Amino acid sequence: MNIAADSKKRIFETASELFSEFGFLGISMGSIAKHLNITKAALYYHFKSKKELYLKVLENSYENLFKTINRGVEQAETSEQKLSLLIQNYLCFGLKEKNLIKSCFLKSPDLDFEIIDYTANLRKKINTQFQASLKEIFKEKKWKGNVDLKFTTLFLLGTMDGLILEAGLFNKKLNIKKKSSQILKIISPNFEKVE
Repeated sequence: MNIAADSKKRIFETASELFSEFGFLGISMGSIAKHLNITKAALYYHFKSKKELYLKVLENSYENLFKTINRGVEQAETSEQKLSLLIQNYLCFGLKEKNLIKSCFLKSPDLDFEIIDYTANLRKKINTQFQASLKEIFKEKKWKGNVDLKFTTLFLLGTMDGLILEAGLFNKKLNIKKKSSQILKIISPNFEKVE
């Protein structure tokens, strides 16, 4: 790896950590440069603006989310285990990236419209991905009545996002396995046992 690529990667990783901890409005290019012990000019050599850097961080974070939410789900033996893993993986990611998750919901009037649109599009992709995962899980079991995948997806994501936001806003610890189990208890009565 050459020096310029290595520097860009270091900047990106540091900015990812800082944006995740402080959000877009809580960090400046100057503070990123200071944290890296480089000049702002060196920072601007690689990224023309804080917005460009933030959008790249968001894109990377959500690509990681798509990988994370499906991790291990294919190896699970039952549909309940798959659903539990899906929930746990989403909560784990959300707690790690709580400020990026907050950016999707707590719209600040100070945020740029391009960032707001970008996060809204990422949110749509998450809904689509989650809905596809749920569809596969529900195929394996009979579901009482007709499943409204859109509503079920919104319910699950809304519940999990609420837990993540509460943990982030009030600096609370979250027992992921316990919360996953509680969510499953709400959903499980809708599964019919297949003989």
